[in-house]
Amino acid sequence: MTEFDLLPPLQKAWYVEYWNFQPEFHHLAAANCVDGLADELADLQELAEEDEDFENLLYEWEEFVEEGNLSVLLEQSCDDGVMLPEEQVYLRVKDCPREMLASFETLLRHCPDYVLAYLALHHYLIVRMDRAERNGKPDWRPSDGPFSDPYWEGPAWKKASFVTRNYAR
Repeated sequence: MTEFDLLPPLQKAWYVEYWNFQPEFHHLAAANCVDGLADELADLQELAEEDEDFENLLYEWEEFVEEGNLSVLLEQSCDDGVMLPEEQVYLRVKDCPREMLASFETLLRHCPDYVLAYLALHHYLIVRMDRAERNGKPDWRPSDGPFSDPYWEGPAWKKASFVTRNYAR
């Protein structure tokens, strides 16, 4: 039995989604084609345009997101690519394993809002394109599962897949 087997089902779902998320180049290229933010975020877009250091900030926080593997958490924190209010974000990610949440909380607390808005939109698109290719639909919530993945299950619980031969005859 592995540590994964001992996790509650919702935490297993987070891990399975986290492990299965493998963005490809065409997902990244398509997400990079987005021009700006949604209309309701015009004030954040203006802040980004006024900030001379915006590109550097975006690059640094993008590295932070990639190193912490926070893409799925960012996607779950959005509604149509727009970051939800903090209370709703924590409601959506409440069942996420704590080790995944640690760096995500750092991102939420220290990343400027206008940079976070661009990161959220970018990763929202990447994750949903990848998930649509894998599952046939982009929508996912931890309660939907899957709660296991054959690739990650331990071999100790699998039935032997061989047939013995009697060579004595």
